[in-house]
Amino acid sequence: MTLPLIIDTDVALGVEHEGRPRDVDDAYAIVAALNAPDIDVLGITTVFGNAPLALADPIAREIVALKGRSVPVATGAAEPLSANRGETNDAVEFMADVLARQPAHIAAIGPLTNLGVLAQRYPEHLADAVSVVIVGGRSVGNRFFLHGKGPVNDFNVEQDIDAARALLEQGVPVTMAGFELTSQVSLGARDLERLRPSTVREHFLPRTRLWLDYWRRTFPGETGFHPWDSAAIDWLLHPERYVAETRGWRFGESPDGAETIWLETGQDLPDRTKTFLTGFTEGGARAFLNDIVDGVH
Repeated sequence: MTLPLIIDTDVALGVEHEGRPRDVDDAYAIVAALNAPDIDVLGITTVFGNAPLALADPIAREIVALKGRSVPVATGAAEPLSANRGETNDAVEFMADVLARQPAHIAAIGPLTNLGVLAQRYPEHLADAVSVVIVGGRSVGNRFFLHGKGPVNDFNVEQDIDAARALLEQGVPVTMAGFELTSQVSLGARDLERLRPSTVREHFLPRTRLWLDYWRRTFPGETGFHPWDSAAIDWLLHPERYVAETRGWRFGESPDGAETIWLETGQDLPDRTKTFLTGFTEGGARAFLNDIVDGVH
């Protein structure tokens, strides 16, 4: 039985914005889902984040075309919930329409604006989501560092805190696969050499190398970049690879300044309804990385 899935993404493979290349991991997650025989990708929705929406949206369509698939792509939010005043968009309407017809999982691998609008405008349809996997969340008090450099932010959540709050308050089953999980896995140059020959490889490889070079310059000591978004897909396929906890959650002020709000989780916090992925079971990280590499074709 296949898993019905909507992917909500700020994919930016090959985009250069503000003088630097942008994250490539969304693209790897999308291709893994499209290639997985156990996943039925019902559609892809786009959102601002790694790049402006006008740059991200065509990349999603380009990847679908590269794979020769007829998966629909719907354009989503170009700015956070507070800026667009909760106005709907094609992505929100697409998700609402799909969920009205059938239950589905949602892999939210970008900022959560589209999901926030869906929660506000169509809570009855969001309730039909089997689960929402987000790439975000942190343990109480945990500040994120990469080889001592940071703190770095919880990007997808903190790009739109209002949307994250709107989603979590709806009570839909949410799994958080964030920094604490995927910072344990690096995809480096040797892994890229293992990509098997294909049209997808030829498209991905030069763009990924630009991102890898930028990442290693920015975070000295890093052997590779972290495939944050791929974990959202892999969790749906292989939950046995992950160490998961049921946790409570809250939004609070970060220790880095009263104006910064972040999403914390913990077993001692109220509303213990969310699943938080803390790490990998034995062999899980290696299997995850191998599947990312093998999934590019």
